[in-house]
Amino acid sequence: MSYKVQYILSSNPSLKKYLREHSNYYKNLIRNPDFLNELIKLMKQDYKLTLPAKLDKLKDDISMINTIMDVLN
Repeated sequence: MSYKVQYILSSNPSLKKYLREHSNYYKNLIRNPDFLNELIKLMKQDYKLTLPAKLDKLKDDISMINTIMDVLN
């Protein structure tokens, strides 16, 4: 595995955790360092770190707060 890939993995704990959970991607990273970009996309989708997922979570949180406010009134 290239040093660049190792550095990026060590500096990003969530990516490192994702790679440990899906260890079959190690082989892909060793053979093709460009797979790192794809791995980051997969991690963001699975951990729901994309913008649409964050917006959905925010919408759900606002809806929950609104429901609590209705119950209290």
